[in-house]
Amino acid sequence: MKIRDLFNRPERIFSFEFFPPKTPEGEEGLRATIRDLKPLNPAFVSVTYGAGGSTRAQTIDLVSRIKRETGIESMAHLTCIGASRIELTDI
Repeated sequence: MKIRDLFNRPERIFSFEFFPPKTPEGEEGLRATIRDLKPLNPAFVSVTYGAGGSTRAQTIDLVSRIKRETGIESMAHLTCIGASRIELTDI
């Protein structure tokens, strides 16, 4: 599904955005938070894609896991700072 398709629906939608956790404890906390928020039926969730490369690989992994483990549509929120056009195409 494409995010733009969600915005074309007649009903109001909402989403949540998360930052990639920096510790194993933070990762477990994020999983618990997503489990708690899932019953609210967000249209999608986004994960901040770290500017300057700080959390980029972690973001892509996290987005994939959220979709796979919860079924919630997920995407990376690209900041595009410090990335070339080629790097963005590769994402």
